[in-house]
Amino acid sequence: MSFPYGEWIILILTLVTWAEKRASQRYFLMLTVVWITGECLESLVPMPLPWHWHFARLGVMAVFWGIAWQRAERRILPLFLTSFTLSIETLFIVNEPGVFPYEPWLFTLVLILVAWLSAKSYWGTAAAFVGSIILNQALVRFTYEGIVRYADLPDSFVWNVGVGFLALGAGLRLGWQQYSERGIQKSITELLVTPGVGAYEHSEESEHELQ
Repeated sequence: MSFPYGEWIILILTLVTWAEKRASQRYFLMLTVVWITGECLESLVPMPLPWHWHFARLGVMAVFWGIAWQRAERRILPLFLTSFTLSIETLFIVNEPGVFPYEPWLFTLVLILVAWLSAKSYWGTAAAFVGSIILNQALVRFTYEGIVRYADLPDSFVWNVGVGFLALGAGLRLGWQQYSERGIQKSITELLVTPGVGAYEHSEESEHELQ
């Protein structure tokens, strides 16, 4: 998955928020500025092999993780479990080809599932997912020196799938909130204008006056 799907998703979301003048436009603008700054660093700072640092992506991940960490309710346990899952994945990559073949889709889905089940909220899932990837970058860099021949930090596959998953999750969360608010508002409106309620109260008042 070499095509930069993640960058295009963030760019489209930035343009949508600016076109609709949403309150989140400053947040997406900040991510865009961080990404551009990272791209400039990549062109200025030489990257010795085997490590290929994507400073733009790492910068976006760091900013997003900081925001998610502040809003998450459960932090430590989800981060520990997702980091443990990534450590197992790294062992599979280093030992490839092994007894069991390495499947990036399988490990990414397991990582998302572990983050979601342990955090039980959108921001908690995001904090565990992104935080574990950042932590795993340092683990791979300082633990597997001389073993890894080439490494993208972060991995392009995980980056693209992660951005797509978080964007889709945020969209579903926002849609569910709007649907719930409309349902509540509709129930309140129907309760206020239900035929028979006003007539019953009026007839009750008339009976009191006659008595």
